[in-house]
Amino acid sequence: MAKDTKSIIIRTLFNIAAENGKLTVEEISKRSYITRTTIKSNFPTGIPGMVEYTYLNIVHEVNERLLTYKFEEVSLELLADILLPVLWRNREAAHIIFSSTLPFRMIDTISDETWEWGKERYDAMIKKHGLANYFSGRELLKYFNAQLIAVLTLWLEADIPIDIELFRPKFLFLMKTSVNELIFKEID
Repeated sequence: MAKDTKSIIIRTLFNIAAENGKLTVEEISKRSYITRTTIKSNFPTGIPGMVEYTYLNIVHEVNERLLTYKFEEVSLELLADILLPVLWRNREAAHIIFSSTLPFRMIDTISDETWEWGKERYDAMIKKHGLANYFSGRELLKYFNAQLIAVLTLWLEADIPIDIELFRPKFLFLMKTSVNELIFKEID
């Protein structure tokens, strides 16, 4: 029952967000016929908790596969092969999270999981690129996550996101191309 209740609450939230409607617990209660008390007991932090719950479900599905590899084994191509299908299966929820006024942010627990998994690599990259006096490995992870979220937002906030097979090469291109190369280099 609790999982069904959560699903109804989340579905109602996404319906309201898709309509650019009034995002309140009261409105969700009114439309879902679930009491505010029940909504608050399922999501004590309200709307942000609902978004975080949905986002974490997507992230944990990705992490189940991704974290079975050693960090050094994961290429950008493998990341795309794991991440993009999960987002594509959840594209309706992802579209709303990435494109609506819902309170979306990178959640610290996700960065913490990734940090433990890739700590040695991020620390090594900081040293390799001479950034140790300026940034930490953890800050490099934040930079990577910000770039990843920016590229995924380009895809998922579109009214009709392009098919995953068409997006995958664009994802790889954007993740491999620096802003300097993309915008400031002369076009051949």
